[in-house]
Amino acid sequence: MVALSAVERRLVDAVTAGEQLDLRTAEEREIRAGLVRDVLLGAHGRVDARGLQLRGATLTGTLDLDGLHTTARVRLRDCVLPTGAVLRGAALPMLDLGGCTVSGLLADDLVVDGSVLLWRGFTANGLVSFVGARIGGKLDLTHARLAGGSGGAALVADRITLGGDLLLDDAVGTGGAVAGTLQLVGARVAGRLSARRIWLTNPAGPGLNAANLHVTDMVDLSRGIEVHGAGPDGAVRLVGARVGSMSLGRARLENPSGWALSAHYLDVGGTLYLDRITAVGGLRLSGSRVGGQIDLHETEVDGGERSAIAGLRLQVAQGVLLDGARLTAAGTDPTLNLRSTRIAGDLEMRGTRVSHPSGTAIRLNTATVEGRVAMSETEIESGELDLRDSSVGTLYDDPARAKGAVEVNGLTYRGMPGHPGVTVEQRLRWLERMPAYAAQPYRQLSAAYQGAGHEDEARRVLVAQQSHLHRTLTGWSRTRHRWFGLTLQYGYQPGRAVALLIAVLGVAIGLFLSLGGGTQLPAGGPCPVVDRVGLAVDAAIPLVSTGAADRCQLATATGAGQALAAAGWILTLLGWASATLVVAGYSGWVRRR
Repeated sequence: MVALSAVERRLVDAVTAGEQLDLRTAEEREIRAGLVRDVLLGAHGRVDARGLQLRGATLTGTLDLDGLHTTARVRLRDCVLPTGAVLRGAALPMLDLGGCTVSGLLADDLVVDGSVLLWRGFTANGLVSFVGARIGGKLDLTHARLAGGSGGAALVADRITLGGDLLLDDAVGTGGAVAGTLQLVGARVAGRLSARRIWLTNPAGPGLNAANLHVTDMVDLSRGIEVHGAGPDGAVRLVGARVGSMSLGRARLENPSGWALSAHYLDVGGTLYLDRITAVGGLRLSGSRVGGQIDLHETEVDGGERSAIAGLRLQVAQGVLLDGARLTAAGTDPTLNLRSTRIAGDLEMRGTRVSHPSGTAIRLNTATVEGRVAMSETEIESGELDLRDSSVGTLYDDPARAKGAVEVNGLTYRGMPGHPGVTVEQRLRWLERMPAYAAQPYRQLSAAYQGAGHEDEARRVLVAQQSHLHRTLTGWSRTRHRWFGLTLQYGYQPGRAVALLIAVLGVAIGLFLSLGGGTQLPAGGPCPVVDRVGLAVDAAIPLVSTGAADRCQLATATGAGQALAAAGWILTLLGWASATLVVAGYSGWVRRR
């Protein structure tokens, strides 16, 4: 057995007495790491219940506690472990390495009854690994500095099980592992996960990879966290995670080559706070379920080649708040993609600005929003608005602010669309921006006006529908459609046909009165005025007979009589056409056709 140095003898005595050995101001601070294991195994006497308490020492050699089972607490504060520590498969009541500087810490399958404290400036210049570890209390890495190196991870705690909290507040992590700088894949946390103001970077993969994470309480990644990542997996990866509630408020996320937040199939029991995020790279929430609301107000996201917010098949038990958000994208996907989303509350987008230079700005097709869709101050600066086949409680928007194409075929809503200041003209101009003609949007809007008692506006919408249809027709169909439009307003103003018939009658009476020399009595002599009017009525209204023809005849031997005969044929044709239009208009035949 190697003889103990003076400082090592002091450590043995301190452990036996249950006291702390503080070497921060001592001249001799080096202690063999192997002695720590021997002491914990009782090789140098009984270990007090308060365990090993060492502060400010430099441990030479690797601290090897592999497989060690002890009932003594291990407290190494402000110590330096130049070659790291190994605790794989060890079983301890408590581990405290607060303020220590280590080259690495391998603690896979570690079992700790209490807490593991890597806090108060704990610094690791290599991998810290807790894969499969079971910790009864908390794992505290508050203010830790974790440097995994250019090709390695800083912290790997996949499948760790914690009975308490996981604390990473104000921690800094750097690394270059493709799987992530901080890896918490499949971790189980019975308390909360708090990583406020954390700073992570990874040029090769995610800054934080917590896929399939389970946290009973809240996940708090708020108050200005900053995460820089790379690749398709996202800067922050939370795919399939299940949490009580979550906040990334005021986070700064950056991943120019992929998603800033990759959280599809996320399951949140309460509210999901994504407010005031600044992100380069989109936020992916497709297939997620949120038991509360999603708060995205004042969030600024540049999705690049991906959607700024991808929420396909998203399910939200309350509302989605996007007030004041700024969303941009330039790829083939929509900037705000909420296709097939189900929202039990409201979708609020007041003061939101959404743009896409060449594609769809907002896609809400086949979505269901049980409350209202509030877009009264939404600026669609460029790009298409797609609301096809969606169902909303009420549509509270301002159609004048949507500058691109509008896809609304199949959109259904309750009540009048738009805020009270929206006019029927503005709404019709909105519908005219549909890339292809569709009847349903006009019918839906007309029914809304009719339900509100605005019959004139309802008819105007239906006439506008036919005008839009007319632009799609060709040939004879277009000509016939135009005729019905001019004469009957497509069946919605049959009074026009009555006016036409009256006009034909007026022309006929004028002709027969002005060309009196073209008529004569059977016995000779001019016809009375009343009989000439009767002849005009008989010519202009084919279904009416005044009997004037029995008393008065056309003098076809005269020029005036020949003119009246020719005019009579034309007037009869016009009269038949006008009368037919009157019947067709008031019977609804034109509208049905």
